[in-house]
Amino acid sequence: MTTLHTVSFQKTVLASLIGLCLSQSAFALQEISDEGLSNATGEGIAFLPTDMSMQFNGAHSTTSTKGNFSDITDNSNPGVGYIHLIPVGPLTKTAMDTNGDGTVNTSDRAVGKADIYLYGLALSQSNKASNVALTDTDWNNRFGKNITSWGTPENPWILKVQTALDVPNFSATSPTDTGKSDVPYLMLEAPLYNTSIPSDTATDAATNGSGAYNLKLGLWADAFVRDPSKVEGDANEFALGAMYGSASNTSRENRLRLQAIWDGFSINGSNIKIFQTLGGASGTKGISTSYNQTFGMAGVLRLNSGDSTGASSRATFTSAMRTNGSWAMDNNSTAYGKPVTFGCGNSANATNFGVARCEYRYRSRTITDTVTNGSWTAPIAANVLRLSTKETTDDSTKLTTTPAINGGVAPSFYAQPTSETAINNDGIYLYNPNINLVLGTLYQPLMLGVADDGKNISLEIARIPNKESIYKKLYTDYDNPSSTTYTGSTCNVHKCGDNGLTGYQGNNATHSSITIGSTVYDASTNSLSAEKGNGAVGISFGALKNRTGINDTRTYKQWQDQQRQIKTDEFNWTDTYRVRKYDSWCDGIFGDNCNATEVAQKYDPYSGQMSCVNNNFGGTWCDRSVVHNGTSQAIGNRNGYNANVVINKGAYSQWSYRTSGNADVGTFNDNNGAYNDFTTYNWNQQANNRDYESDRALSAANMNWDLTSTGGGSVPRTCSDLNSATCTGLANWADVTAKSAGIRGISPDPVPTVQNSFKMSPSNNFGSAVIDGLLIQHLKVTTKGL
Repeated sequence: MTTLHTVSFQKTVLASLIGLCLSQSAFALQEISDEGLSNATGEGIAFLPTDMSMQFNGAHSTTSTKGNFSDITDNSNPGVGYIHLIPVGPLTKTAMDTNGDGTVNTSDRAVGKADIYLYGLALSQSNKASNVALTDTDWNNRFGKNITSWGTPENPWILKVQTALDVPNFSATSPTDTGKSDVPYLMLEAPLYNTSIPSDTATDAATNGSGAYNLKLGLWADAFVRDPSKVEGDANEFALGAMYGSASNTSRENRLRLQAIWDGFSINGSNIKIFQTLGGASGTKGISTSYNQTFGMAGVLRLNSGDSTGASSRATFTSAMRTNGSWAMDNNSTAYGKPVTFGCGNSANATNFGVARCEYRYRSRTITDTVTNGSWTAPIAANVLRLSTKETTDDSTKLTTTPAINGGVAPSFYAQPTSETAINNDGIYLYNPNINLVLGTLYQPLMLGVADDGKNISLEIARIPNKESIYKKLYTDYDNPSSTTYTGSTCNVHKCGDNGLTGYQGNNATHSSITIGSTVYDASTNSLSAEKGNGAVGISFGALKNRTGINDTRTYKQWQDQQRQIKTDEFNWTDTYRVRKYDSWCDGIFGDNCNATEVAQKYDPYSGQMSCVNNNFGGTWCDRSVVHNGTSQAIGNRNGYNANVVINKGAYSQWSYRTSGNADVGTFNDNNGAYNDFTTYNWNQQANNRDYESDRALSAANMNWDLTSTGGGSVPRTCSDLNSATCTGLANWADVTAKSAGIRGISPDPVPTVQNSFKMSPSNNFGSAVIDGLLIQHLKVTTKGL
């Protein structure tokens, strides 16, 4: 009740007040000039909530009934205060014409409207310390305890007005458009996110702000389908018939009930700005003129459960044991002379150049991973967001009631089950969710306005214009994270930009990140990815329970190959002729015994020539003269022989072996095993009989997979022990690829690098999920009336 009091002033009092106002000494609020405001950096209010919590308590006692209100201070039944979401206005013909025939009649399904009650809303601090295991009581109780200190005096909540200078506007006549202006804004800012989280078990936990990192949120919701032809309070308001115009049907009355509880999270680092957007939008290139001077918002919404990369966010499990079998050569590929055999043997007679199967040889072994009496244990200190619907007591007579309006006790939901197959294993569990959403900036605002039809509401994040001063602030160069050209960055639980304040994360990142469950963090690029191993947890239908007595075996067939390729080289017979140098007086005139006067001889004329002069008187002369050009040469006149000889020079094929890589990309040694023929001949044979080399059988070099043939010797090409882990021979073994497997006619069976390749976690564990580096380039949501 309000009581109005009136006061009568004497004329003298009134005259005095008027005179005071007219006096030159009067004080009043005065307008501050733009010049004066230009020097202002902003004003604000800091506040620090301590020993606080919030919950919606109903005004009804546990014994009251609808319409029988008790004292508003009666909180004996907490949690039944509510928010009622009511759809208003008539249904449209489009909504009611369910069969799409253009007419609304009894052949159409009945269409109702939903009434939604949000109640039991509670914000508090978790009952458990952040490193203590949560139980079914925690996951099924919407309220914990009062928040000890939501921030610190050095890091409080702040409500302030500030002006950002030189903010780029929407004008984009060219990419180098420099249009800009100042933007004043109102900002509500939560305490900044500490780079080192304070402990909630420390002696100063009541004042160090640790409670802000261990919040608890609870909520209940009831939803009903209402018959739009019935007024509120009608006995059949929820008994909507099946068809249009049909009678009420009480058997169709029902209710959807939901419980949501998030235990262990923080909103530190969040902020929201409200301002008037800048101008410059011309209506071209997707930049609507509706962007100009309208209601704009920007903010960073950070809902973090904490670091999910450590051991505390992963399950522990029994590792599998791996057994490697012995290597077995395929199809006797080292056997001699089997063209159909892969590898085509080791014999020099088994060339088979051009036959693909001869370019590879294979080996295989069996690899077995085994777990015996293994176990899988869920993390004990995981923060959880649980969404559930199953109540402990089903009462079919109360499917159209809610404590929000009908009074009565608050609902009771099933707690954590005792096993993963228990009937009460209800709800979706999201472990360690970290949600960091960047919703607009001062130069790419989030705008709330009227839709184009003038009837509905639109929510839009502005399209990024083709303007360097804007998109270079937003985009990220992942190949060069320290780039000063593209300065955009991702906001995640580890980092959110940089505001230059020591000890705190930034709040000026441009990309969003959403992770659920175990993650892997790369600090060099500030990027997150989902954990993929057996220890990953994240999303589960029903609570995760430990497993024991796990026995599992998985067997793989590992195939490897060696590879060689054809190489063609030129060759020379190195021993066909020799060059001899004689004393000049040994000319057949003074004697035939010239061996005594032989000066020098050279058996390999291709490693350099000897200088000689064909002169009977003075100097030396050559027995035979040859060069490297592979043509016929005249032999010096010696003992009556004046013949032509052929210096043999031709080409031959040999194998070049792969020394690294695999069948798809490999490195081949072009120098190993150069072919030389060191066969010698009887030098007493006449030179003209050496014109024919048909008796010299030409065969390819490097035919042996396991040996090289260089310098007339044999050097191991591969390890003799195929099972040796230190096998470092010239021809490498590599896992088969689709290319080499196809030649062999086998299907590759990839072997995991680690032995824990089979699933050990419960069947209801769907693992972790990550959306990282999300930049909203343009988003528009418009409501549409039914």
